[in-house]
Amino acid sequence: DTDADPALLAEALKLPDEDYVADHMEVVDVDGIHAARDFIKRSMAQALEPQLSQRYSELDDGEPYRKTAAAMARRSLKNTCLSYLLLTSDGEALAVAQLEASDNMTDYLAAIQGLVWHGSPLAADALAAFEARWGNDALVMDKWFSMQAIVPGSETVGTVRKLMEHPAFSIKNPNKVRALVGAFAMLNPTGFHEPRGRGYRFLADQVIRLNTTNPQMAARMVSSFNRWPRYDQARRALMRAELERIAAVDDLSPDVFEIVSNSLKLRAP
Repeated sequence: DTDADPALLAEALKLPDEDYVADHMEVVDVDGIHAARDFIKRSMAQALEPQLSQRYSELDDGEPYRKTAAAMARRSLKNTCLSYLLLTSDGEALAVAQLEASDNMTDYLAAIQGLVWHGSPLAADALAAFEARWGNDALVMDKWFSMQAIVPGSETVGTVRKLMEHPAFSIKNPNKVRALVGAFAMLNPTGFHEPRGRGYRFLADQVIRLNTTNPQMAARMVSSFNRWPRYDQARRALMRAELERIAAVDDLSPDVFEIVSNSLKLRAP
C-alpha cells in the first residue's frame, strides 16, 4: 500500500514484544514466547521477501537527511522492512550498505543493531567503528551499551559483565546503569531469564552494589524481580533465592527493602 501513511504501516508490521505476550500468560513461557515470535517473524520475512525488498528499495532513496514528519515516517517503515530482511539471505548486505551510507543516527542504529542482534560476523567490526566514532559522546554510547545488552540469548549476561569493565561505563553514572544493567534486566527476556539463573545473580549483585551508593537506582533495578511468581517453578526458585540474598544484606536501604519485602510476599498463581 503506497498510499497509506508509512508510519502506520511500520507500526502494523511490528510484532508484539515478548513482555506484552508474557502479560497474557498465567505462567510465562520465556523460551516458548521467544521461539514462537522468532518463527512468525522469519516466516513472514521469507514469505514476503519480494514485497519487503521492493518497498525497502523505494524508501532507501539516497535523499539527504530531513527532520520532517514525512521523512521520519519513511525511515521508520524502511527500517521495519530491514528488520525482516535481516532474516533473509540478502539482509546482511543491506544492513552493511545502509551502515556505510547513513547520514543519520536512526538509519545507522537500525543497521548496526540488526547486525549485532542477528549475530553477524561483521557485528564486532561495526561495534568497534561505532565506538571509535562516538566514544566521546556519552549519550550516544548509552545506545552502544544498550544494543549489546538486549541481544537475545543466555550468553548475553557474560557480555554485560564484561561491558561493565569498559572505560566508558561507570556504576556511579545512573544513565550508564540504565543503559546497560537496566536494558538487560528489563528488555532482554531470554538473557535475564536464562535457565541457570546467571541473569538473576548478576542483577542481584548490582542491586547490592548500588544499595549504598544509589538506593533509588537499586530499587528501580530490583523491581525487575517483581513478577517472579509468574514464571516456571525452576525460575521462581532461582529468583526468590536472589531476592532472599538481597533481603539478608546489612543496612539495606528503605527503598530496596520495601520492594524486596513486598515481592517476597507474593505467591505463585
